[in-house]
Amino acid sequence: MVGATSFAIALYFQYVQGLAPCALCIWQRYGLGVGILGALIAAQISSRSGKVIFGTLGALGFFFEAGAAMFHSGVERKWWEGLPSCSGSTLSDTFDPAALTAAAESGKAVPRCDEIPWEFLGLSMANWNVALALGFTALCVMGITRVRQTAL
Repeated sequence: MVGATSFAIALYFQYVQGLAPCALCIWQRYGLGVGILGALIAAQISSRSGKVIFGTLGALGFFFEAGAAMFHSGVERKWWEGLPSCSGSTLSDTFDPAALTAAAESGKAVPRCDEIPWEFLGLSMANWNVALALGFTALCVMGITRVRQTAL
């Protein structure tokens, strides 16, 4: 439920506030989606082994999300270079004139991974996502642990 709320908030920022996601934001969403799906199935399935398997899938999805968010946080803070496709460091590797023209004609800025478009309490969305994703991972691990202990 909380993971779905997190996803809904991301969609709110994208579609209501007009804050387009960058490439690293999309990677975080992949992990979030896998995490939500695994956790939901684990919560609904009746077999203990199924709960462990899908709970583990959820934990891995959320852990991947946390890793992508940590990487994104470092790129935003200029601790390391980001992906060439969203940090603007090597345009020639990903140059697509049609995509560039479409982005320019849309009137919206092309999102960059190395800029912080939104902050709350001095933390970017990627920074907040690290904490949330690690919390979701911990919840999945606690659920797996509980199921395994009741199986003994």
